[in-house]
Amino acid sequence: MTDESALLSDQVFQLNTFLWALEELPENSDARPVLREAGYYLVAIERNVLVPTDETTLAALATLAEITDRSPCRPDLWLRHATDAFEPLIELKAHGFSPESSNRRQALKLIASVSDLAPSLGETDVRPGHVIYATGVDDANDMASTLSTLAAELDSEGVNPAPTGAIGLAIEDKGVVLSSPDTTDLPGPLGNALANRPTVLHRDGENDLQPLYFIPWIPGIKDSQDAELHSAGLRELTARVLTNLLAAVGQALPPTTVVLRGDTLLRDATFGISDRWRDKDRRTFSDSVVKVVERTLKSVVDLNRPSTDSREFDLPDLETKDAVIDRIENADPADPSTNLQAITEEPPSLFDEFTDGSK
Repeated sequence: MTDESALLSDQVFQLNTFLWALEELPENSDARPVLREAGYYLVAIERNVLVPTDETTLAALATLAEITDRSPCRPDLWLRHATDAFEPLIELKAHGFSPESSNRRQALKLIASVSDLAPSLGETDVRPGHVIYATGVDDANDMASTLSTLAAELDSEGVNPAPTGAIGLAIEDKGVVLSSPDTTDLPGPLGNALANRPTVLHRDGENDLQPLYFIPWIPGIKDSQDAELHSAGLRELTARVLTNLLAAVGQALPPTTVVLRGDTLLRDATFGISDRWRDKDRRTFSDSVVKVVERTLKSVVDLNRPSTDSREFDLPDLETKDAVIDRIENADPADPSTNLQAITEEPPSLFDEFTDGSK
């Protein structure tokens, strides 16, 4: 079983806890969707939030943190409420940080950008946002204080800062609990939902909470993630891809051509959550997924590559279909020659560069 302190500081674990809290679930589920019950739903994962372009904001960011670029912020979770106007944007952190930390640059940009989300949505009416950082419960109080300090710094420079707050995650005997050091710092419905420290994932005996993941891997966090958790997440996602690949081939009726799209396999492997990922990361996911398909099947069928995120092959007869199914059933998600860990850690090929839709 994974060390619980490592889990609490793991962004993949944190992300999936919030996804369960937002999922529509039956009453007898082992998870309780506390945020869904409070009226919240997921808008996007890592969606761009534009930095304001007015001179006051740009001057304040330059003065406070020497920020001169206008690249957008990408908060981990963007939520919306059925009736409440404030839209919570949640940033996940392994640990809290002080106002003097190197993380201040990111936080200042986010707090300055979220007070009005309308420009990021292409709208004209004001869309108020709320910046929330989620971390381990032991760091949540200091995290809330840091955010308040940074918001005050922006205010002193004439910038209207977004309201801020913090959420703490804890693993207790009953399961994974969400709380806040001060629920009045949160939007009303969210503060009310966390007032009694609800349990999102219920523990059943000594069960490991990791298999409950919607998304077992996030691009770009290898350096900040426990190495074993990183490898385990990639193995789990590889296993899910193989399961869905098996289902796709199993439903094919020879003679036929099987067309496999990475985005479809990825959607099935993440229970639809990948559709909410920002385009660049979704493309990274789907391109990697079809490489798993290619490396798994290239020894038994000839594969065509219409694009970086699709593969196709012929099934002329049942014998070929049986050979493909046998190969998939015997594929090992831990095999370093075919799994997602090997694929995501290798440099891009010339084929990838010339067929990338962004080029």
